Amino acid sequence: MVDLMTGTETLDSIGLQKNLVDWMSSNDYNVFRNLETGEQIYAMQCKRGNVVHATRKSKQRDQICEALDGREFDYPLNGFKNRRMTRLLFFALSFDQTKYTKEEAWAMLRSSPIPGIDCSYGELNKFSARLSKIFGKHAKITVKEAQQNGYPAPHILILLESPVMVQMHEHNGIITWRVCDPHILRRLGKDIKTRKMAFRDPKKAIDINPVWKHGYMDVQGIVKGSKVKKHKNVATYIFKYLTKCLTEGHDEIKDIGPFSNIDNKALKTAMYTHLGNKCFRTRDLVYGKAFKEKIGIILQAAPDGPSVWKRLRTIPDFIYEFVMKALERRRIKEFREKYCLGALRT
Repeated sequence: MVDLMTGTETLDSIGLQKNLVDWMSSNDYNVFRNLETGEQIYAMQCKRGNVVHATRKSKQRDQICEALDGREFDYPLNGFKNRRMTRLLFFALSFDQTKYTKEEAWAMLRSSPIPGIDCSYGELNKFSARLSKIFGKHAKITVKEAQQNGYPAPHILILLESPVMVQMHEHNGIITWRVCDPHILRRLGKDIKTRKMAFRDPKKAIDINPVWKHGYMDVQGIVKGSKVKKHKNVATYIFKYLTKCLTEGHDEIKDIGPFSNIDNKALKTAMYTHLGNKCFRTRDLVYGKAFKEKIGIILQAAPDGPSVWKRLRTIPDFIYEFVMKALERRRIKEFREKYCLGALRT
């Protein structure tokens, strides 16, 4: 992180990108032992972009989708066919690329400072605090993903205590629901006056925005059945890169060159997403107990007492393959001794 922030290294460094691909592509295994029986099991280590990571994120996505489908967070407004009240708002944030480098932008997503580096951090927490002054207490889920050029583009879904008014808006055949309360729009920096300024002087509009001064901000309401950029719901949209297994089914990743030269736009964005989060040690998906409770996810109680399973070590794939072959030979030998030799004696 220090090298990235001082310019010694960049996120576009071919060596750094190659290191990520090599790390993602190698299958390491955690070795666990049952302290009661002595049994040992081997579990593939979860790494960004591998099958274990994609499976875990898919389960989280499905859990959130099911919870959102099972509850009502919006309702119609009497007398208005194109207006509704909703408790779900979706924010998409970006960074001014003339103001910040990719590395500075990713550093701002961290919740803690980088030791020895004077840089901004905790900007998403500050953004959430400003939203609290407008909407009051809320729960949220945050996803830190990248754009195709490597800059971060965080998305935040917030669940409000009190609903806000949204109005249906159609553009190029795509329907979205936009906040239409003038008081709220003014406090978000999305009122008519500010939007006009954004056309004339976008830099100034960003600088005077009361909640997000680092780039553009888009906000839309989420209602039952609404799509987000052609995705069937907001959950599938925010999980779109996290649920992809990049180490299987993508042959091009084995001989991948600079990320900027990748033709597959989704793959390029996913690779930059994992690179940025890995390098700056940020969690790609963040949501807590409050969000789970408010959307109706049942929290599982922690098991009583310590686990009987203990993690012993992590081994690379070639050691795992050697161990599996040795175990297979031993089982074949035991089978032959038990059944074949037993039959001969009979």
